Amino acid sequence: MSALAISLGRGPLIGVCLSSCLYGITCLQALFYFQTYVHDRRSLKLTVSRILYYDFIHPACTCNQRQVALLLTLETIHVALSMWLVDYYLVANYANEVALQSATWFTTVTYSTGFIIDLVVYFYFTWRIWNFTGKLWVVFFMILVALARTTNGIAASILSMLSSTWATYLERDRGLILAGIALFVFGDTFSASITAWHLHKSRDGTLRLHRTNLLIGRFIIFVIATGGISVLVNTLAFVFVLIQPVSLALTGPMFVQTRLYSNSLLASLNLRNAHTQAYENALHEPVELPSRSIVFAPPPCEWLNHEEVGSLSDGGSQGNGTSKRSWYTALESVNAP
Repeated sequence: MSALAISLGRGPLIGVCLSSCLYGITCLQALFYFQTYVHDRRSLKLTVSRILYYDFIHPACTCNQRQVALLLTLETIHVALSMWLVDYYLVANYANEVALQSATWFTTVTYSTGFIIDLVVYFYFTWRIWNFTGKLWVVFFMILVALARTTNGIAASILSMLSSTWATYLERDRGLILAGIALFVFGDTFSASITAWHLHKSRDGTLRLHRTNLLIGRFIIFVIATGGISVLVNTLAFVFVLIQPVSLALTGPMFVQTRLYSNSLLASLNLRNAHTQAYENALHEPVELPSRSIVFAPPPCEWLNHEEVGSLSDGGSQGNGTSKRSWYTALESVNAP
């Protein structure tokens, strides 16, 4: 009985505990959003500017308050179902092997709710990437990936309920589970990579857009950090399936992943003021000029005498009367010992 409880109960228990802590952060971020961005629009426009500022820090290109409220409601429902799930298996049916080894209808509802949250968040990031890149093939591909992994997850949840035991389900549908996790890893990697790549392409090598380049660097760090954490958690679930094939250890990262998605969305909304402040403060930051060779013309008093014009045409500065200071560069003077 102890080995069975460890195999089937430890993963969901740890996952629910960690996801509940992250749910607290979700609530704090939602509260901060409603108090700070009270002027965000209550409806979304289908056409927005593709300028970088409007794509990432302007409220016209973000979720509205109703969508954030919907996300918070789904998160609350998912946390309540998760706690009910743990209570059912570890408290109400304590030491009941028959109940512990089989899935029920609300396990399917719990996991399906998590997959729906993932879909909502992924659609938001897909929409933001479309506003920034304008690439329809990227949008269609990301929508296809999102629908595929959500359908896979919900189908796997239904199959677990229809199976006689968890062990039967995990052995029979192992390939389906691995395919679903692989889709999550691929989808998160693709969205983070395509965003970072297009942001990097938007950099300007001159000093003309110094503030924009600074802002782009902040966006790239945020995208890589959030995407990397999501990929790491999903990879951990993939490894658990490989090393513990008849275990529910994979559900731990699944619960955590759902909270990470919601928190990454809310963080992207709440960081707008910080990005704006950094953008404005860049005006007062010192800018290092590039080291370039600047050529100065000689003053008229140092021009060559008329009788030395012939030597200039023959050898330039190697003529007998040519001034050595007739031409020089700022770079050469800086590098002079």
